[in-house]
Amino acid sequence: MENREQTPLRNELERELEMSLRRLFRTLRKGLNEVYSDYIPSNEFAVLQTLFIQSPLMASEIANELKVSSSHITAVTDRLVGKNYIQRVRSDSDRRIVYLEITEDGREIARKMDNIKNNYLEKKFAALTDEDIKRMIDSSIKLLD
Repeated sequence: MENREQTPLRNELERELEMSLRRLFRTLRKGLNEVYSDYIPSNEFAVLQTLFIQSPLMASEIANELKVSSSHITAVTDRLVGKNYIQRVRSDSDRRIVYLEITEDGREIARKMDNIKNNYLEKKFAALTDEDIKRMIDSSIKLLD
């Protein structure tokens, strides 16, 4: 990582970038919650989407994947089990291990919500060129490293 001199301009640009990213994430989260309002909250969808991609998983694996606490996953999965979108399945080899598995109802709602999300993002990012998006992805990766 390159060591840059901290100038007043650099400090101001960093603060402006931070605020811009905060506004962007809040706007995206609020917009997605609005389009999801007829279905399930975005935190439930995140778990459902994870299980849609790879099922079954243990709660701890989902928590690691989503970078949230195990207690948060427990609360969310309880709600998803109650809605019949996922089910708990005990391991055959070790009865202490419980896996979470998406149900057919869960697959159906995950597909619907994924289409809704894709339509929302398509409209939201319409003003960006493919190159703009690639630059944003590259910049995000640099910040995450």
